[in-house]
Amino acid sequence: MEKISIQIQSVLYHNDPEAIEKAIANVANAISVYQKKQGPLECEFYYGDASREPVFSDDEMSKLKEKYPQLNDIRCNFFHENTGTAKGHNRLAKECKMDYIMVMNPDVLVTPRFFIEMLKPFEDKKVGLTEARQTPIEHPKEYSVHSFHTSWSTTACVIFPTHVYREVHGFDEASFFMYCDDVDFSWRIRMAGYRLCYRPNAVVYHAKRLSVSGAWQPTAAERYYSAEAALMMAYKWSQEDRLKKLLWDFKRSKDEVFNKAAQEFRNRQKSGRLPEKLDKDHKIATFIDGEYAKHRFVM
Repeated sequence: MEKISIQIQSVLYHNDPEAIEKAIANVANAISVYQKKQGPLECEFYYGDASREPVFSDDEMSKLKEKYPQLNDIRCNFFHENTGTAKGHNRLAKECKMDYIMVMNPDVLVTPRFFIEMLKPFEDKKVGLTEARQTPIEHPKEYSVHSFHTSWSTTACVIFPTHVYREVHGFDEASFFMYCDDVDFSWRIRMAGYRLCYRPNAVVYHAKRLSVSGAWQPTAAERYYSAEAALMMAYKWSQEDRLKKLLWDFKRSKDEVFNKAAQEFRNRQKSGRLPEKLDKDHKIATFIDGEYAKHRFVM
């Protein structure tokens, strides 16, 4: 049986070492399950550390390698800067020699049959990415209950062939620090002629912060980069009316976060740092009620 190889990568930012080890342990178990049921699977775990100080020492990283022999290697690149997600993952993927790249949040816990479910769709060469189902809170965006195709994929936990990543030139780190880099990446994969496949049976646990009323609790940085990304998405994906409305609303908002995002966009515009516009015929991108896909339920 043909051996499959995967580079698993996460970008760290002051994460809890114990939570990271739990994630490694679950991945190691899922590798063992795949090898027993499906055949050869070679995996390496590659971390990029964007923290102010390294999360792991070299000695601690060596102990993790010894403790989890199911992984061919576990290594970490200390970035010496806060790269954000897009730039961080591009750095990690740059020299990848494995068949597939798996991008996951550092705190995601995969279930035992994860690799079996996530790799199965790639028998169809037109599948460009598979996305895991998050629990306890599933992402609300719509997917086909028949084909399981979806319009974009959140990179909390995904797998894609390395050649597809290279074909679409990776994540757009010049436009997105964090937030919407995965939407943009997904849409460019679809522009290249591939399909995105949601995998309801590939369940992963991903803890998220909610208030007692069930609402999101974003940090100030998350609120700012989300606003900045919304402007960049509207511009890059040729949504002129949406861009004008967002700029109007942001500039007149009493919230400094939105004022700052609007000013940064104007600075980029003046200095020629905006991306090439895509999808001028509006065949790929979807903007529905402030979201990037139709949602099955409201959070």
